[in-house]
This record gives sequence, structure tokens and C-alpha cells, in this order.
Amino acid sequence: MTTTNYLEKENVRMNVKFSMKRLLMSMTAIMMAMVTFTACEILNPKDDDENDDNGGVAGKRLKSTIITEDGGEIQSGQYTYNSDGTLKRIDWNSGAYDIYTSNPDGTYQKWENFNTHGDMVLVYSSYNENKKPLKAEGTIINSAGTFPITYDFSYQNGRLISHVQTMIDPNDPSFSIVITFEPKYDSNGRRTTTTETHNIMGKRQYTRAYNSDGTLQKVNADGYAGYPTTGFTQTFTWEDGKSTVNFEDHACY
Repeated sequence: MTTTNYLEKENVRMNVKFSMKRLLMSMTAIMMAMVTFTACEILNPKDDDENDDNGGVAGKRLKSTIITEDGGEIQSGQYTYNSDGTLKRIDWNSGAYDIYTSNPDGTYQKWENFNTHGDMVLVYSSYNENKKPLKAEGTIINSAGTFPITYDFSYQNGRLISHVQTMIDPNDPSFSIVITFEPKYDSNGRRTTTTETHNIMGKRQYTRAYNSDGTLQKVNADGYAGYPTTGFTQTFTWEDGKSTVNFEDHACY
């Protein structure tokens, strides 16, 4: 069963009174959708020049992406940019879309995602001395309610080493969904693999491949243990044009 089909079934169940188990599964489904189809879409290869955050390949930025799920479904997205090179939005063939608002220095201020399964607003609240994001906070809203969500980023030697997403059930603060992404890099500083640890779904791994010019070609994601059809492959198309933000800092895999 694909993530999308799973979510559709959960939305039907939301019309009846939630048991704790049902709420748990619906929240898990929401988070899986956000992670698979939005939170991880902003991907560029390593930035080789700290003073020129163009993804490490001069004059290249993302144009489009295609996600093929193990369950057979396909998602495609088109990127558009502002005149200053900051990302403006991503439009998906499903009708979902992402809107990005940037600060004057080119860093992200806000990210909004709108889709049939729920909406998310995330505000980036702090950065380190290299203008890399440290924390973002916001909410996911759907027919089950409003759920606070927090992103925390950690770095070592200028590279992202941990990206943690946390969502708490406001009706039961003792319950939370925590997803941790831990990337690894090769000798050239390019991200090669990322291990995701989901406190409910378990673990899975992402593997990257690059084009000859250094741009990211594709990402392969394993399915969660016990959920084999949750794997996917994501491919990328690039275009000429500068991006003012090193999106690698925001990418979870």
C-alpha cells in the first residue's frame, strides 16, 4: 500500500471518533507524507564555497523532480525562483504546492506546504554564524487537529550531521513522533548515505548518486521494516541559474 493510499484510508477513518491507536497511525501517516513529499524535496549537492551558496555547482539549480514509489505511484514537482535566486515555490502534479518566504540575506524565513492531507507552516527561528538553520517551528493542520512540529539541525565542520523532526500530540503531550536523519559524506564532502530513525516506523536508509558535473542525480530510499512499499526513488533535473541558499542544509536525506 502506498503512502498516498494509506493517507486516504486514514482520512476516511478521521470521520469517526479516534481511538488512541487510530490517532497514532494518522499522525504517523501525516508525518510520512510530509517527509516523503515535501520536507526532503529541497536538495542540492555539497557547497564547495562557503561564500557562494550555489549548491557546489556554479550556475546550476533544481528545475524539476520525479518521485516513484515502490507501490507504483509517481509524484512530479516543478521549482520556480524569485528574481534574486531564492526559491519561490514547488508545484506538484497532485495539486499540492510549497511556498517559500526568504529573509533579506537569502536564508529561509518560512516554508508553507498545502495538500489534500493537511497543511503545514514552518518558521525558521534561528541560524548559526554561517547562516545555517538551527531551528524551525510550526504546525501541521488536518482534520485530526493541529499538531506542533519542530525541526532541529546540528553541524560538524560546516556539514549537517543531524536533522531531527518532532511532532507532539497536543491531547497527550507524553506522546510524540520523532524522526532523526543522520547523513554520511565521502572524501569529497558529498553526502552519500543517510540513516533515518523513526521512533514508530523503525529505520531506513537513503543512498545518493551524482551526475558527472556534481549535481545530484537521484536518491534511493529503502522501505521501513514491515512497510516494504514505503520505499521510493527520486530523480532530479537541473537548469542554469543561481540559487542564493545552500539547500543542502535543509535537506533531510
